[in-house]
Amino acid sequence: MRDLSRLLRPTSIAVVGGGAWCEQIILQCQKMKFAGHVWMVHPREVEVCGVKAVASLAALPSAPDAVFLGVNRHLAIELMRELSLMGAGGAVCFASGFSEAIAEDASGADLQAALIDA
Repeated sequence: MRDLSRLLRPTSIAVVGGGAWCEQIILQCQKMKFAGHVWMVHPREVEVCGVKAVASLAALPSAPDAVFLGVNRHLAIELMRELSLMGAGGAVCFASGFSEAIAEDASGADLQAALIDA
């Protein structure tokens, strides 16, 4: 089992993706006066909820302790691999279409295995 301390007690949080869920993560960090760094990653946005956005994970100043992935399932797998290689502490993947959706899409189990392997 991996050490989850960085994920559960982060000093830096990266929010990756767009939409209301990603905005809410940033707003909740601001509301609770999170003392660490909050970074936004989006390929096109310049700023989200007052947080300057960078275009890619590689543009972050360091590996984040905790990451919220608010992207589609295929991109989530790619980004999880990148996060693993850069030494991130852990991530919450807010995507659907994995094993929970196997009745609708038989590839969901394979995609979930790929996410776990990443």
